[in-house]
Amino acid sequence: MRHLHIYAAAVILLVAGCTPKGEYSHEVLEALRELDRTIAAKETYEKQKETHILDIKSKMTSISSPESHYEILDRLYQEFYQYNIDSAIFYANTKLNLACAGAITNCTNDAVLDLADRYVMSGMYAEVIDILEETDYDGLDWPEIPRYLHIYHALYDGMEKVCDDPLLRKKYLSLKQEYRDRLYGSLGDDDIAKLFVHSEMLYESGRAEEALSELLERYGAEESDTHIRAVLSYSIARAYRRCSDNDKAMLWYARSAINDIKTPVHEYMSLHELAALLYEAGDIKRAYRYITISVNDAMAANARINIQSINEFLPIISDSYNRQMKLSRQNLQIALAGISVLFLLLVAASIIMVTDRQKIADAEHETRKANGELHKLNIELEKYIDRLQEASDIKETYLGRYIDLCSDYIGRLDRYRMQLGRIAKTSGLDELRKELKSTSFIEEELSEFYAQFDATFLHLFPDFVEQLNELMQPDKRIRLKSSDSAILTTELRILALIRLGVHDSVKIAGFLRRSVSTVYNYRVKMRNAALNNREDFEKQIMKIGIQERRK
Repeated sequence: MRHLHIYAAAVILLVAGCTPKGEYSHEVLEALRELDRTIAAKETYEKQKETHILDIKSKMTSISSPESHYEILDRLYQEFYQYNIDSAIFYANTKLNLACAGAITNCTNDAVLDLADRYVMSGMYAEVIDILEETDYDGLDWPEIPRYLHIYHALYDGMEKVCDDPLLRKKYLSLKQEYRDRLYGSLGDDDIAKLFVHSEMLYESGRAEEALSELLERYGAEESDTHIRAVLSYSIARAYRRCSDNDKAMLWYARSAINDIKTPVHEYMSLHELAALLYEAGDIKRAYRYITISVNDAMAANARINIQSINEFLPIISDSYNRQMKLSRQNLQIALAGISVLFLLLVAASIIMVTDRQKIADAEHETRKANGELHKLNIELEKYIDRLQEASDIKETYLGRYIDLCSDYIGRLDRYRMQLGRIAKTSGLDELRKELKSTSFIEEELSEFYAQFDATFLHLFPDFVEQLNELMQPDKRIRLKSSDSAILTTELRILALIRLGVHDSVKIAGFLRRSVSTVYNYRVKMRNAALNNREDFEKQIMKIGIQERRK
C-alpha cells in the first residue's frame, strides 16, 4: 500500500504539470501583477469618478449666467467623453441647444464638433457626415480646425474597418490618409496629438523604430497625467508590436491599461489587445479575464467601434474554453492511465505472494478492496467527464446566444433611442411621455428573450418534456400543443432553470419576473405531481439528458 501512495502522488504531480502557464520577463510579470491589483480596485476608481461628476452637477444650482451654464455642461461632456458615450452625446446636445438659443456666442461650432466626435465612436457615420457637411469650415477658429480634421480622419478610419467592398475600402483609406495629412499640418509642434499622428505615418512607411524612439522620449518627459500616459503607453506598445517585440508590447499594454483604469475610462483598446498577446502566449485564464473586462467596459461606454474591434478577438473566449476542456480530458486520461498502472502493480503483488496462503488471502482481500475503489473511482470519473462535457456544451451554447443577444439588444436600444428622439422632435413631450409609459417595448423584449431561452434549452435537451413526464403521475403529465412545441410554460421554465443548476427561488423569480411565492407554489405543485418520492423529484430533474450524453 505504501507503493500505491507513492505512485498516486506521482500521477497527481504529472497531471498538475500539464497545466500551461505563460512565461514572462520579470518586468512584464510585475506589470501584470500591478494591473491585477489595479483591476481589483477598479470599483473604487469608478466611485471616485462618479462622486466627481456629482460634484460638478451640483454646481448647476448656482448658475449665474449662460456662459457659466455652458462651462459646466462642457466639463460634464469631458468627464463622460470616454466614460459613457451616450451621456457625452446628451451633454453635447444640451450645449448645442444652449448655443443655438442665442444666449451665448461663438460656441455653436464647439458643441457641433463635440457631438460629431462622439457620433463617430458610436458608429453613427451618416449623422456625422450630415453634421460635418453643414459645418462652415471657413468659419472655424484655429483650435476648432484640428478637431474638424480629426473627426473626418476618425470617420473614414471607422468606415474603412467595417466596409466589405474592396473598392470602397480603398477610397476610405485614401480619404483617411488625406485628412490625416491635413490634420498633421494643422497641429502645433508641441501638441502631443501631432506625435501620435506622426507615429501612424512612420508605421506606414516602415519606420516603427523611429516612431518608438520619439514616443519613448516624450514619455520620459511627460508629467503625471494618467490619461496622457495611458495613450502614450498604448502608442509605445503598438510600436513595439510593429517591431515584433511582443514581450515589450505586453509590458506597455499593461502600463496603458493600468492608467486607463485609474483615469478611469471605459473606451480604450489596451486591455483587450493585451489579452490577445496573452492568449498567444498560452496564458488563457488571464486573457479570458481581461477580454471579459474589456467587453463589459465597451458595453458600459456604448463604444461601438471598440465593440467591433473586440469582436475580432472573441475567438479568445471560445478557444480558452475549448483548450481548458481539452486539457481537463487529457488530465483525466493521464489519471486513468496511472490508476491502470496501480492495478497492474496489485496483480503482480498477488502473483508474488502465491506461495504463502495467508499472504495470498491478504493480497486477495486487498485486491478486492482496491478493485472496489477503482470501480467507484471509474464511475465517478465517468460522471465527472459527463458533467464536464455537459457544462462545456451549455457554456458554449449560451455564450453564443449571449453574444448574439447583446449585439442585437444594443441595436434595438439604439433604434428605440432614435425612435424616442423622433417622437420628441415631431410629436412633443406628451407623446414622448406616453411612449415611455407604455410597457409594450419591455413586453416584446421579454417575449423575445424567453423565446430565445426556450429554443436554446430545448436545443440542449430536446427530450426534456418527455423525460419529465416519465417522472410524473399519468394524470399530471404535461401536454404541449404542437404549435407551441418550442415554447415552454412557466412551470417548465422553472424546471428548466433547475436543470441548468439554478435552485434559488429568488433568482428564478427574478429571471421569470414573478413573485417568490408564485415560484415556490409552482415548485410545490410539481413535486406533489411526482410519480415516486417527491423529495427526490428535483434531483431526478438534474439527471435528465445524462443518459443520452453517455450514449
